[in-house]
Amino acid sequence: MIKNLSKKEIEDINIARKRNEKIKKIHDKNLFMNLDDLRFATNEIVAKYRASRLKCKVLIEIGSGVGFQTFAFAKVCKKVYAVEIDERKIKYAEENAKILKLKNIEFVNDDALKIDLKKADAVFCETARSPESSERSLAELEPNIFKFLEKYGKLTDKICIDVPSQLKKIDLDCEKEYLSVNNELNRLNLFFGSLKKVNKSAVALPGNHRLEETNEKAKNSKALKYLYDIDGAVLKAGLINELAIQTKSFIFTESLLTSLRLVKSPFFKSSFLILNKCKEFDEVIEYLKGIDYGKIILRQKIDPDKYWNERKKYENKLKGNKTCYLFVFKNNFLIAQKL
Repeated sequence: MIKNLSKKEIEDINIARKRNEKIKKIHDKNLFMNLDDLRFATNEIVAKYRASRLKCKVLIEIGSGVGFQTFAFAKVCKKVYAVEIDERKIKYAEENAKILKLKNIEFVNDDALKIDLKKADAVFCETARSPESSERSLAELEPNIFKFLEKYGKLTDKICIDVPSQLKKIDLDCEKEYLSVNNELNRLNLFFGSLKKVNKSAVALPGNHRLEETNEKAKNSKALKYLYDIDGAVLKAGLINELAIQTKSFIFTESLLTSLRLVKSPFFKSSFLILNKCKEFDEVIEYLKGIDYGKIILRQKIDPDKYWNERKKYENKLKGNKTCYLFVFKNNFLIAQKL
Protein backbone atom coordinates (compact mmCIF):
# COMPACT_ATOMS: atom_id res chain seq x y z
CA MET A 1 0.00 0.00 0.00
CA ILE A 2 1.24 3.49 -0.86
CA LYS A 3 1.93 5.51 2.27
CA ASN A 4 0.94 9.12 2.95
CA LEU A 5 -1.74 9.45 0.31
CA SER A 6 -3.85 12.56 0.80
CA LYS A 7 -7.61 12.34 1.23
CA LYS A 8 -8.03 13.91 -2.21
CA GLU A 9 -5.73 11.31 -3.83
CA ILE A 10 -7.68 8.47 -2.24
CA GLU A 11 -10.96 9.94 -3.47
CA ASP A 12 -9.53 10.34 -6.99
CA ILE A 13 -8.27 6.73 -7.00
CA ASN A 14 -11.64 5.36 -5.91
CA ILE A 15 -13.48 7.41 -8.54
CA ALA A 16 -11.14 6.19 -11.28
CA ARG A 17 -11.52 2.57 -10.18
CA LYS A 18 -15.32 2.82 -10.26
CA ARG A 19 -15.15 4.42 -13.69
CA ASN A 20 -12.88 1.65 -14.93
CA GLU A 21 -15.33 -1.00 -13.71
CA LYS A 22 -17.86 0.45 -16.17
CA ILE A 23 -15.63 0.85 -19.21
CA LYS A 24 -13.32 -2.13 -18.47
CA LYS A 25 -10.29 -0.44 -20.02
CA ILE A 26 -7.95 -2.00 -17.45
CA HIS A 27 -8.77 -5.53 -16.36
CA ASP A 28 -7.44 -5.41 -12.79
CA LYS A 29 -9.80 -3.24 -10.73
CA ASN A 30 -7.38 -2.75 -7.81
CA LEU A 31 -4.65 -0.81 -9.61
CA PHE A 32 -3.70 2.73 -8.59
CA MET A 33 -4.74 5.48 -11.00
CA ASN A 34 -6.65 8.74 -11.15
CA LEU A 35 -9.12 9.81 -13.83
CA ASP A 36 -6.43 11.42 -16.00
CA ASP A 37 -4.35 8.22 -15.80
CA LEU A 38 -7.39 6.22 -16.88
CA ARG A 39 -8.33 8.65 -19.64
CA PHE A 40 -4.93 8.46 -21.31
CA ALA A 41 -4.24 4.82 -20.40
CA THR A 42 -3.53 2.29 -23.10
CA ASN A 43 -6.43 -0.12 -23.45
CA GLU A 44 -5.28 -3.51 -22.16
CA ILE A 45 -6.13 -5.12 -25.52
CA VAL A 46 -3.81 -2.65 -27.27
CA ALA A 47 -1.10 -3.11 -24.63
CA LYS A 48 -1.02 -6.88 -25.16
CA TYR A 49 -0.91 -6.50 -28.93
CA ARG A 50 2.00 -4.03 -28.84
CA ALA A 51 3.87 -6.25 -26.39
CA SER A 52 3.55 -9.12 -28.88
CA ARG A 53 5.20 -7.01 -31.61
CA LEU A 54 8.00 -5.78 -29.32
CA LYS A 55 8.72 -9.00 -27.44
CA CYS A 56 12.45 -9.20 -26.64
CA LYS A 57 14.94 -9.72 -23.79
CA VAL A 58 15.53 -6.11 -22.69
CA LEU A 59 13.03 -3.35 -23.45
CA ILE A 60 13.10 0.33 -22.52
CA GLU A 61 9.77 2.10 -22.21
CA ILE A 62 9.71 5.90 -22.24
CA GLY A 63 6.70 7.67 -20.74
CA SER A 64 5.51 4.62 -18.80
CA GLY A 65 2.92 6.48 -16.74
CA VAL A 66 1.32 4.35 -14.03
CA GLY A 67 2.39 1.22 -15.85
CA PHE A 68 -0.50 -0.15 -17.90
CA GLN A 69 1.60 -0.73 -21.04
CA THR A 70 4.65 -1.57 -18.92
CA PHE A 71 2.98 -4.59 -17.36
CA ALA A 72 2.14 -6.07 -20.77
CA PHE A 73 5.80 -5.70 -21.77
CA ALA A 74 6.95 -7.28 -18.49
CA LYS A 75 4.91 -10.40 -19.20
CA VAL A 76 6.77 -11.11 -22.48
CA CYS A 77 10.21 -9.55 -21.90
CA LYS A 78 12.96 -10.67 -19.55
CA LYS A 79 13.74 -7.12 -18.35
CA VAL A 80 11.86 -3.81 -18.68
CA TYR A 81 13.20 -0.35 -17.85
CA ALA A 82 10.20 1.93 -17.28
CA VAL A 83 11.15 5.61 -17.55
CA GLU A 84 8.72 8.26 -16.32
CA ILE A 85 9.42 11.90 -15.42
CA ASP A 86 6.35 12.27 -13.16
CA GLU A 87 7.15 11.18 -9.59
CA ARG A 88 3.53 10.46 -8.68
CA LYS A 89 3.05 8.19 -11.66
CA ILE A 90 6.21 6.24 -10.81
CA LYS A 91 4.95 5.80 -7.25
CA TYR A 92 1.63 4.41 -8.51
CA ALA A 93 3.37 2.22 -11.10
CA GLU A 94 5.68 0.65 -8.50
CA GLU A 95 2.69 -0.22 -6.30
CA ASN A 96 0.77 -1.57 -9.30
CA ALA A 97 3.71 -3.84 -10.18
CA LYS A 98 3.64 -5.23 -6.64
CA ILE A 99 -0.10 -5.91 -6.93
CA LEU A 100 0.52 -7.81 -10.18
CA LYS A 101 3.60 -9.55 -8.71
CA LEU A 102 5.86 -8.40 -11.54
CA LYS A 103 9.50 -8.28 -10.44
CA ASN A 104 11.36 -7.76 -13.72
CA ILE A 105 10.67 -4.02 -14.03
CA GLU A 106 13.15 -1.32 -13.06
CA PHE A 107 11.41 2.03 -12.65
CA VAL A 108 13.40 5.16 -13.50
CA ASN A 109 12.08 8.57 -12.41
CA ASP A 110 13.95 10.87 -14.80
CA ASP A 111 14.00 12.75 -18.10
CA ALA A 112 14.28 10.24 -20.97
CA LEU A 113 16.61 12.53 -22.93
CA LYS A 114 19.03 12.94 -20.01
CA ILE A 115 19.43 9.44 -18.58
CA ASP A 116 22.08 7.03 -19.82
CA LEU A 117 20.76 3.49 -20.26
CA LYS A 118 23.35 1.20 -21.80
CA LYS A 119 21.39 -1.67 -23.34
CA ALA A 120 18.11 -2.39 -25.13
CA ASP A 121 16.82 -4.84 -27.71
CA ALA A 122 13.77 -2.63 -28.33
CA VAL A 123 12.54 0.80 -27.24
CA PHE A 124 8.97 2.00 -26.91
CA CYS A 125 7.95 5.63 -26.38
CA GLU A 126 4.56 6.99 -25.39
CA THR A 127 4.47 10.63 -26.47
CA ALA A 128 2.40 13.47 -25.08
CA ARG A 129 1.26 16.76 -26.53
CA SER A 130 2.29 19.92 -24.76
CA PRO A 131 -0.68 21.82 -23.22
CA GLU A 132 0.24 24.89 -25.27
CA SER A 133 0.20 23.05 -28.63
CA SER A 134 -2.15 24.38 -31.30
CA GLU A 135 -1.43 22.10 -34.23
CA ARG A 136 -1.10 18.34 -34.48
CA SER A 137 2.47 17.87 -35.61
CA LEU A 138 5.54 15.84 -34.69
CA ALA A 139 7.42 18.96 -33.61
CA GLU A 140 5.14 19.65 -30.66
CA LEU A 141 5.28 16.19 -29.10
CA GLU A 142 7.12 15.41 -25.89
CA PRO A 143 9.75 14.08 -25.66
CA ASN A 144 11.20 15.65 -28.79
CA ILE A 145 10.84 12.89 -31.40
CA PHE A 146 13.99 13.76 -33.34
CA LYS A 147 16.22 13.94 -30.26
CA PHE A 148 14.66 10.73 -28.98
CA LEU A 149 15.39 8.86 -32.22
CA GLU A 150 18.95 10.15 -32.29
CA LYS A 151 19.62 9.07 -28.70
CA TYR A 152 17.92 5.68 -28.59
CA GLY A 153 18.74 4.79 -32.18
CA LYS A 154 22.30 4.24 -30.93
CA LEU A 155 21.03 1.35 -28.76
CA THR A 156 18.77 -0.41 -31.26
CA ASP A 157 16.95 0.07 -34.56
CA LYS A 158 13.83 -1.59 -33.09
CA ILE A 159 11.88 1.45 -31.99
CA CYS A 160 8.15 2.01 -31.67
CA ILE A 161 6.61 5.40 -30.93
CA ASP A 162 2.99 5.98 -29.95
CA VAL A 163 1.78 9.28 -31.43
CA PRO A 164 -1.66 10.95 -31.70
CA SER A 165 -3.68 9.27 -34.45
CA GLN A 166 -4.73 12.67 -35.84
CA LEU A 167 -1.22 13.79 -36.82
CA LYS A 168 -1.43 15.46 -40.20
CA LYS A 169 2.07 14.87 -41.56
CA ILE A 170 4.69 12.25 -40.68
CA ASP A 171 7.89 12.66 -42.67
CA LEU A 172 9.75 9.73 -41.13
CA ASP A 173 10.96 6.42 -42.53
CA CYS A 174 8.66 4.14 -40.54
CA GLU A 175 5.57 1.97 -40.67
CA LYS A 176 2.47 3.93 -39.74
CA GLU A 177 0.19 1.38 -38.07
CA TYR A 178 -3.31 2.57 -37.20
CA LEU A 179 -5.02 0.52 -34.48
CA SER A 180 -8.74 0.22 -33.82
CA VAL A 181 -10.58 -1.35 -30.90
CA ASN A 182 -14.05 -2.63 -31.79
CA ASN A 183 -13.72 -0.74 -35.10
CA GLU A 184 -13.07 2.66 -33.48
CA LEU A 185 -9.72 4.33 -34.15
CA ASN A 186 -7.60 4.05 -31.00
CA ARG A 187 -3.86 4.44 -31.60
CA LEU A 188 -1.15 5.22 -34.14
CA ASN A 189 2.13 3.32 -33.76
CA LEU A 190 5.26 4.27 -35.68
CA PHE A 191 7.58 1.28 -36.18
CA PHE A 192 11.20 1.94 -37.14
CA GLY A 193 14.14 -0.13 -38.36
CA SER A 194 13.62 -3.88 -38.63
CA LEU A 195 10.17 -3.51 -37.01
CA LYS A 196 8.93 -1.76 -40.15
CA LYS A 197 7.00 -4.11 -42.45
CA VAL A 198 5.23 -1.74 -44.85
CA ASN A 199 4.59 2.00 -45.11
CA LYS A 200 1.00 1.90 -43.87
CA SER A 201 -1.08 -0.70 -42.08
CA ALA A 202 -4.30 -1.05 -40.11
CA VAL A 203 -4.98 -3.51 -37.30
CA ALA A 204 -8.41 -4.33 -35.88
CA LEU A 205 -8.52 -5.47 -32.27
CA PRO A 206 -9.46 -7.76 -30.68
CA GLY A 207 -8.38 -10.48 -33.08
CA ASN A 208 -5.18 -8.90 -34.45
CA HIS A 209 -6.65 -8.60 -37.96
CA ARG A 210 -4.19 -6.84 -40.24
CA LEU A 211 -4.43 -4.92 -43.51
CA GLU A 212 -1.37 -3.66 -45.39
CA GLU A 213 -0.75 -1.14 -48.16
CA THR A 214 -0.41 -2.67 -51.65
CA ASN A 215 -0.08 -1.45 -55.23
CA GLU A 216 -3.29 -3.09 -56.44
CA LYS A 217 -6.23 -0.92 -57.44
CA ALA A 218 -9.85 -1.65 -56.56
CA LYS A 219 -12.78 -0.74 -58.79
CA ASN A 220 -15.46 1.84 -58.06
CA SER A 221 -19.15 1.11 -58.43
CA LYS A 222 -22.57 2.60 -57.95
CA ALA A 223 -24.47 1.26 -54.94
CA LEU A 224 -25.20 -2.44 -55.44
CA LYS A 225 -27.17 -4.67 -53.03
CA TYR A 226 -25.10 -4.23 -49.85
CA LEU A 227 -23.22 -1.36 -48.20
CA TYR A 228 -20.44 -1.53 -45.61
CA ASP A 229 -19.25 1.00 -43.02
CA ILE A 230 -15.47 0.94 -42.71
CA ASP A 231 -13.28 0.55 -39.61
CA GLY A 232 -11.79 3.83 -38.35
CA ALA A 233 -8.20 2.59 -38.60
CA VAL A 234 -8.64 1.65 -42.27
CA LEU A 235 -10.08 5.07 -43.11
CA LYS A 236 -7.33 6.96 -41.29
CA ALA A 237 -4.63 4.82 -42.91
CA GLY A 238 -6.19 5.40 -46.33
CA LEU A 239 -6.50 1.66 -46.99
CA ILE A 240 -10.09 1.43 -48.21
CA ASN A 241 -8.68 0.39 -51.61
CA GLU A 242 -6.87 -2.56 -50.02
CA LEU A 243 -9.97 -3.54 -48.03
CA ALA A 244 -12.08 -3.55 -51.19
CA ILE A 245 -9.60 -5.93 -52.83
CA GLN A 246 -9.39 -8.15 -49.76
CA THR A 247 -13.19 -8.48 -49.50
CA LYS A 248 -13.82 -8.61 -53.27
CA SER A 249 -16.12 -5.61 -53.01
CA PHE A 250 -16.24 -2.20 -54.70
CA ILE A 251 -15.58 1.37 -53.57
CA PHE A 252 -18.82 3.34 -53.40
CA THR A 253 -17.68 6.47 -51.53
CA GLU A 254 -14.57 7.49 -49.61
CA SER A 255 -15.95 5.69 -46.53
CA LEU A 256 -18.33 3.02 -47.88
CA LEU A 257 -17.90 -0.21 -49.83
CA THR A 258 -20.58 -2.02 -51.78
CA SER A 259 -21.17 -5.52 -53.21
CA LEU A 260 -23.75 -7.69 -54.95
CA ARG A 261 -23.26 -10.57 -52.54
CA LEU A 262 -22.97 -10.25 -48.76
CA VAL A 263 -19.34 -10.38 -47.61
CA LYS A 264 -17.89 -10.20 -44.12
CA SER A 265 -14.75 -8.61 -42.68
CA PRO A 266 -13.46 -7.67 -39.21
CA PHE A 267 -12.81 -4.25 -40.78
CA PHE A 268 -16.55 -3.62 -41.34
CA LYS A 269 -18.20 -1.58 -38.59
CA SER A 270 -21.68 -2.30 -39.98
CA SER A 271 -23.30 -3.98 -42.97
CA PHE A 272 -26.51 -2.86 -44.67
CA LEU A 273 -29.01 -4.35 -47.10
CA ILE A 274 -30.29 -1.74 -49.57
CA LEU A 275 -34.10 -1.92 -49.63
CA ASN A 276 -34.77 0.76 -52.23
CA LYS A 277 -33.17 3.53 -54.26
CA CYS A 278 -35.06 6.79 -54.67
CA LYS A 279 -34.55 10.05 -56.52
CA GLU A 280 -36.87 12.38 -54.59
CA PHE A 281 -37.91 13.12 -51.02
CA ASP A 282 -41.59 12.30 -51.65
CA GLU A 283 -40.61 8.95 -53.17
CA VAL A 284 -38.71 8.10 -49.98
CA ILE A 285 -41.70 8.97 -47.80
CA GLU A 286 -44.18 6.93 -49.87
CA TYR A 287 -41.93 3.88 -49.81
CA LEU A 288 -41.36 4.06 -46.04
CA LYS A 289 -45.08 4.50 -45.36
CA GLY A 290 -45.80 1.34 -47.31
CA ILE A 291 -43.51 -0.85 -45.19
CA ASP A 292 -44.29 0.57 -41.71
CA TYR A 293 -41.09 2.56 -41.10
CA GLY A 294 -41.40 5.48 -38.68
CA LYS A 295 -37.84 6.18 -37.58
CA ILE A 296 -34.76 6.83 -39.67
CA ILE A 297 -31.06 7.02 -38.94
CA LEU A 298 -29.90 9.70 -41.34
CA ARG A 299 -26.52 9.19 -43.03
CA GLN A 300 -25.72 12.43 -44.77
CA LYS A 301 -22.93 15.01 -44.82
CA ILE A 302 -24.63 17.71 -42.81
CA ASP A 303 -23.87 20.24 -40.10
CA PRO A 304 -24.39 18.41 -36.76
CA ASP A 305 -26.54 21.32 -35.55
CA LYS A 306 -28.94 20.69 -38.43
CA TYR A 307 -29.08 16.90 -38.14
CA TRP A 308 -32.20 16.54 -35.99
CA ASN A 309 -34.21 19.12 -37.94
CA GLU A 310 -33.35 17.33 -41.17
CA ARG A 311 -34.23 13.95 -39.69
CA LYS A 312 -37.60 15.26 -38.42
CA LYS A 313 -38.52 16.32 -41.97
CA TYR A 314 -38.83 12.61 -42.71
CA GLU A 315 -40.10 11.28 -39.39
CA ASN A 316 -42.87 13.89 -39.07
CA LYS A 317 -44.47 12.34 -42.15
CA LEU A 318 -44.17 8.75 -40.90
CA LYS A 319 -46.15 6.77 -38.32
CA GLY A 320 -44.64 3.30 -38.47
CA ASN A 321 -42.71 1.45 -35.74
CA LYS A 322 -39.65 0.17 -37.60
CA THR A 323 -36.30 1.94 -38.03
CA CYS A 324 -34.25 2.17 -41.21
CA TYR A 325 -31.07 3.87 -42.38
CA LEU A 326 -31.26 6.56 -45.03
CA PHE A 327 -28.11 7.37 -47.01
CA VAL A 328 -28.39 10.69 -48.84
CA PHE A 329 -26.03 11.70 -51.67
CA LYS A 330 -27.14 14.88 -53.47
CA ASN A 331 -30.42 13.75 -55.05
CA ASN A 332 -29.91 10.03 -54.49
CA PHE A 333 -31.54 8.33 -51.51
CA LEU A 334 -30.66 4.81 -50.41
CA ILE A 335 -33.04 3.20 -47.94
CA ALA A 336 -31.25 0.44 -46.05
CA GLN A 337 -31.67 -2.06 -43.25
CA LYS A 338 -28.81 -2.72 -40.87
CA LEU A 339 -27.83 -6.41 -40.78
